[in-house]
Formats: sequence, structure tokens, C-alpha cells
Amino acid sequence: MRSLLYYSALLLSTGLLTHGASIDFSGAKGGRGLNLLARQTQPSCLKPELIQDSSAITGQEPGTEGMQPGQTPSATDKYNFINFCDGQELTNGKALTTASCNGIPMGKLPAASNMISALITSPKHAARIPAETTFNISVQTSHLSAGHFVNPSTSYYTAPQDLDSNGDILGHCHITVQDIGSLDSVVPPDPNQFVYFAGILDNGDGHGLFQATVQGGLPPGAYRVCTMIAAQNHQPVAMPVAQRGAQDDCTKFEVVGYYPEEGEEGDHRPSLPGNHTIGKKCRRNARE
Repeated sequence: MRSLLYYSALLLSTGLLTHGASIDFSGAKGGRGLNLLARQTQPSCLKPELIQDSSAITGQEPGTEGMQPGQTPSATDKYNFINFCDGQELTNGKALTTASCNGIPMGKLPAASNMISALITSPKHAARIPAETTFNISVQTSHLSAGHFVNPSTSYYTAPQDLDSNGDILGHCHITVQDIGSLDSVVPPDPNQFVYFAGILDNGDGHGLFQATVQGGLPPGAYRVCTMIAAQNHQPVAMPVAQRGAQDDCTKFEVVGYYPEEGEEGDHRPSLPGNHTIGKKCRRNARE
């Protein structure tokens, strides 16, 4: 056995056995039958050429480019934080409500010319929508390769962000609506509380326009509607630079029991399914 250990040390010193490799002595009999397993050639090992040396510095070393007072030193790791989740609860494909750790890489980032942008086109800002009446939420996006939506019960955050052949992020758009009490509210809404949520699974009109229908409408109140654009494994999309416009959009609107007549002050008519005319009295359904 001593000779085998000496042999492994010799391999390390000559570079024939690299970091991440191992020697298996299970097949050795009487010090013979050495079985060398070079794990670095297996998919479970990090290839040396993929190590990003920037992860080994804090960004606060003397003379480092971009240093400014008040910056936080970065956490460091020599091997891309490959074991960052060691000893922690793993996300492992589930949308957990308890804290967890996800060790999957962020993935491919688009070029700055392919960054996602979105604008909610309906309802308009400060629109007044009749209570308990079905209405549409419309979103126009750019540079989202939509219609890519994996099984959230088994594949939540399990793969990196990816790009299509045009360099756009493969993903989809969510719509969420929350009751904020008042259009002038200064209290952030509880993210666990929402009155409407939809994941849009298709690619819309093929030109970045998506629509979700709020069946039966909403009760009177003040609401915030937002987009939440995600990569195909549901993670928030990652952009290549910090200084940019937002990839998501929000707007606020009201749902009222009294709906202004066309042309009255406060008349910002929403997109309603079909060709419906809504008068002063709010009706449960535009067909009534």
C-alpha cells in the first residue's frame, strides 16, 4: 500500500493526476491492481477552463478597477462556488416556501442589444374598471423568446438561463395583481397576497404581445398589476449590465362600482373582451 501511495504522489507531482481526481484502491490485491479514476474527466467535475478567477477576489483589493467607498466586499471562492450549498436545504426543483439553496449556474446572459423590455398596455395608468366585469391585461414585450415554460413541480430553477438562436432569453411572462388599498398608498403590498396570477404559456401574437383575461373581474378597490418575466425554468431573467431600463412593468388602476360615462373625467376605459359598452351602473357581466 505504501508503494501505491508513493505512486499517487508521483502522479500528482508530474501533473498526470490533477485536482479533483482520485485513486481507487478497491481492486488492489496485495498492493497490486491499481485502478486510477480521473474524476476530472467526468461531468461531475468542474473543468479548469471554466473557473472564473474573478470569484477569487473581493473587488476591494488595492488598485482594483471600479472601487468606491461603501461597497461590500464580495464573497470569494476559487472554484465558482460549486459547493456553495453544502450543508443546506437544496431547492432541488421545488418551489419551496421555506428557505433553500440552489446551486444551479445563472447561465447565459444576452447581449445588451437583446435585453428584455416590457410595457403594460392595458389597463392604462389610473384606469377605472367596472367591478366584477371580465377584463383583459395586455403586455407588449421585446426580446423575450416566449412560450418556454418547464414543469414547475419538478424543474423549478433546475437549469440555467438559456438563449435562442437570435440571442434572446428563452422564457415566459407572468401577470400578478395585488390589492394596494389606495392609488396613493406608500405601504409595499405583502408579496404573499395577490388577487390574480397567471403564467402565460404561449408566445402571444408572435410579436411580443401577451394577454391574460381576468374572468369575472375584481371587487371595488385600488390595484397594482405587474409583469414578472422569467426564464424557462422560472428564475427571474438575468441581464448583462446593471445600468439599464427595467425588464418588467407595473401600473395602478381602480375597480369601481360607479363607472364614468364616456368622455367624463376619469374615463380610462380598459380592454374588455369583445365589443362591450359599459354604462354608469357597474354590471356583473358585460353581457347582462
